[in-house]
Amino acid sequence: MTTLSRFFTLLALTGALTACDDGTTEMDAGNPEVDAGDTDAGPLPSTVRPTKRSDFWAVADPASGTIALFGGDDGPIVNQIPQPNFLDETWVFEPGVGWAQVEGATHPSARGRYAAAYDAANERMIVFGGRYRATGTSGNYTVFNDLWAFSFADRTWTQLHDGSGTAPPARYFAGVAVDSAGTIYVAGGATNSDALSITLADDLWSFDGTAWTEQTLTGETPQRLFIAWGYDSMRNRLLAFGGQSGDFVSASLNDLHALDLATGTWSVLDDGFTGTAPEGRFNAMLAYDSGRDRYMLFGGHGDLIMNNQVWAYDPAGAAWSLAAPGDTPTGNGLGCLGNPREIPNNFLNQDLAAPQGRQTGGWAILGGTAYALLGESDCSDHLDDTWSFDLASSTWSEVIEARTGESCDRRGDDCMCLCQ
Repeated sequence: MTTLSRFFTLLALTGALTACDDGTTEMDAGNPEVDAGDTDAGPLPSTVRPTKRSDFWAVADPASGTIALFGGDDGPIVNQIPQPNFLDETWVFEPGVGWAQVEGATHPSARGRYAAAYDAANERMIVFGGRYRATGTSGNYTVFNDLWAFSFADRTWTQLHDGSGTAPPARYFAGVAVDSAGTIYVAGGATNSDALSITLADDLWSFDGTAWTEQTLTGETPQRLFIAWGYDSMRNRLLAFGGQSGDFVSASLNDLHALDLATGTWSVLDDGFTGTAPEGRFNAMLAYDSGRDRYMLFGGHGDLIMNNQVWAYDPAGAAWSLAAPGDTPTGNGLGCLGNPREIPNNFLNQDLAAPQGRQTGGWAILGGTAYALLGESDCSDHLDDTWSFDLASSTWSEVIEARTGESCDRRGDDCMCLCQ
């Protein structure tokens, strides 16, 4: 690992590797209730949308043809330090219609970095755990282990378990999956409340609708944080790609693991060294394309750049392929406008037909289309855009344009630095 790569990894993991940070933000106009219009005709300057945010999950429901997201963090990044503001909102996106906020008194408390998955048997989004700290405060986080379900049919929340008694220890950045019978599984993540002292979990729990049970694990467990989690519904296995050890120094990883939920056995699907594979990254997004039997990987923070590539893993052929190349580094170093940490505009060859590179945003598949929703960019800000990715042609379309978080070139400005 080079000195430059180690520098990038440390800054990125602690929230300090971001560009154009002057403590201000671009237009962020709230959410007035007006007609979003036909989002397939985009890009649209729609104001009916979630505010910019990251550290959330997006879950697709094929039955209703919608995608739901909950909570997250829309706090500003000031002097290259995130200032969290955790949310408790629920939003639903419907292609061709737009975004709608779901109102209701019953829902999980504000949080980010929770785990979420689709429960196909009951047509609902499952949310477990996460963490919270009051806006404007510092110190330890409150870490959760409660379990919730959001019904796509009637758009209501139900608490399935309050976390008391026998239950998984509270955690954030865990993996969760739901099998065809509706059994919920939780694995991994971190249990620490101190943000700079990582304690990794190495366990597997199942919830049968009434009680939690700890399961026995075998095989090589991927001990790390910032994993891209997914679920292969055909093979009933939890997927784990990449991440970082949690020491804030080591290089990011690019191996792919699978946990057989029937047997509790971890296995390595791809070691990241043999053949073609994505370069190491953390906080990427992974979703299963059941129509083509592929694992679709998007975004994530590498040791050098915030990625916007799309990769496809074929589990039958045990091979990765690059579906959309995205931005690539030019080889130029850091430094712009007298700031040695600022990212210059010539740092990247930008693929302007693709969305801004991002991490910890939404990535969900409906039919033949994947959707990239919001997230944290490398412009010291969160994004509030919506993009679609055609899985057959591997082409991007901007559905709702960003009001914040994009590079100068993407928003049509002439800048010396990447974002200013």
